[in-house]
Amino acid sequence: MSEFEVNIDSIIDGLSEFETQSKAAISGYADIAGKKLEEDAKKNAPWKDQSGMDIETIKGGKQWKGDKCNIYISGNKDYYSSLELCNDKKYAILKPTIDKLSPQILKGMSNLFGK
Repeated sequence: MSEFEVNIDSIIDGLSEFETQSKAAISGYADIAGKKLEEDAKKNAPWKDQSGMDIETIKGGKQWKGDKCNIYISGNKDYYSSLELCNDKKYAILKPTIDKLSPQILKGMSNLFGK
């Protein structure tokens, strides 16, 4: 009967390299997705920006928390919660942008790993 040998060190090294490459791919994709959220929200804001600063405070990006990468969009002004929730959500832009683009972002993420 023939022996079967496994070099566990090379397996561990390979898994470690895969993790590093996966995180780099996720990070790059998440940056692009966050900026896409930001761009879309700025372009489609349903209010007239009186100062020019309201729309400029909208920021999208990514943030790692442990092993999880969160893609976000935020308004960065105290009154954004009112824009999102008051007046029957007539002036909301952050949540509608997430709702609009999240299926596309998730599809792109699954394509990233060939699923």
